[in-house]
Amino acid sequence: MKNSAALKRQMRYQQWVEEVKDFNARPKDMTVREWCAIHNIKPPTFYDHLRRVQDYYAGQIQSSEASNKMVVSEPAFVELPAPVPAPKPVTHGVASIICGNSRIEISKDISEAFLLKLIGAISHAQ
Repeated sequence: MKNSAALKRQMRYQQWVEEVKDFNARPKDMTVREWCAIHNIKPPTFYDHLRRVQDYYAGQIQSSEASNKMVVSEPAFVELPAPVPAPKPVTHGVASIICGNSRIEISKDISEAFLLKLIGAISHAQ
């Protein structure tokens, strides 16, 4: 019997949540009274449902916050990898392509055929 009452209460809350969602999706110029008249709900009843839904979710948030409290403990130290050195500036190339620790420098006397092969190789590598 207790499960039946809890199920009925849960169904009512779900119904009220859907009611509130529908209310929140109403046109901006529609008043509460107009919306309630369309849905055959008296405004005081709707406000009661709204309050109950808000109370229910406020309780859910409070219990969630209580269970998510962070426990502060001793500091932990982790070893970080060595920083990657910054690439050296381009000194003699016209263009430079840098990807991670790799660099391709292109000089002004590169052939067009070689440049197209290089671009194709880079495209396939990705």
